[in-house]
Amino acid sequence: MRPVITGIIKISSADIEYAMTRVKDMVRQMRFVNSLVQLTVVSIGIMLDEAKINIPVGNNDISLFLGVDDSVEDIKDEYFNGILKEGILGASPLLFPYTTPNSLAAQVTIAFDIRGESITVPIKNTHRNVMEYAVECIDGKHTSMAIAGGIRLQDKNLTIKDGRYMAEFFLLEEAGNAEKRGSKIYNYSWE
Repeated sequence: MRPVITGIIKISSADIEYAMTRVKDMVRQMRFVNSLVQLTVVSIGIMLDEAKINIPVGNNDISLFLGVDDSVEDIKDEYFNGILKEGILGASPLLFPYTTPNSLAAQVTIAFDIRGESITVPIKNTHRNVMEYAVECIDGKHTSMAIAGGIRLQDKNLTIKDGRYMAEFFLLEEAGNAEKRGSKIYNYSWE
């Protein structure tokens, strides 16, 4: 049987504060030093909760396939602007680890104790290639469930609070497993 979608979340960065109230008790004590990291963690947390996945996950049954576009460049810009303004004193040791694209996936795995594969995939306009890769991994029995999707820069002229970023994630699993769990199966097509 083919994988099916059993969880969907789409959140704009304009909704981070509201979304955070929904997951604050599920997320391990984390200090968010960047809104992009917070958006990623919060959106996946809500999706896992709505798909009735126990948090913390604590096993390797779920893998994470995270697509990122140029949005991660904003974290790098923030870090380097600090250096330009204040010299070496502006080099934030808290922000530096987030200048790599895979830092978003790493924070999600820490927040929810996800122990399956964690792969960051560069994307341009769509999460389609991330979704297709996740489906291949489930079909090949490399993982039983997959979180697939990503973060995209919506409009670089907007601020974070106005919806600069969009997070969109899907939980995929083999149809038989979804039926055993009694999961809601979504009929969803992406572009």
